[in-house]
Amino acid sequence: MKLVQKKACRIVWVKDSLKIQGLLDIEEPLKKLEQQQAEALIFLGKVGVGISEEHLTARDFGQYDRVFLMLDEEDAFSGDTEILPETLCVSIRFRGGHMEAAEQYEKLMDYVEEHKLKVNGFSREITMIDYGLTNDTEKFVTEISIPVT
Repeated sequence: MKLVQKKACRIVWVKDSLKIQGLLDIEEPLKKLEQQQAEALIFLGKVGVGISEEHLTARDFGQYDRVFLMLDEEDAFSGDTEILPETLCVSIRFRGGHMEAAEQYEKLMDYVEEHKLKVNGFSREITMIDYGLTNDTEKFVTEISIPVT
């Protein structure tokens, strides 16, 4: 776990609540992001889920409040996008996927409290290695970042 400066990035998101209980649970929100796009934009390491500041502060990690897609400069997306500004985050990478994330959120929030930081936005949880690269769930890697001040 460490404090990192996250660069600004352009995102698009679906602000729907989502409980991930299996691999296919994230598919429906992703279909909403893909609708009417001229090119495929859904790639490993670009799709994430987030928990709202309110739910993080309440330590309610049972559902996600949004699904997002990080866009590269060259990505053409027809629809509304948002720029997330550069921000300081408490961040952790762990072996596992979304199903194992709640324990990591507990660790991150403990760190936030111990260091007298304040959550300043929604979390960014991105699976870096999952079924797109391997069927071995022991090799999955996920990163969670929580913006703080």
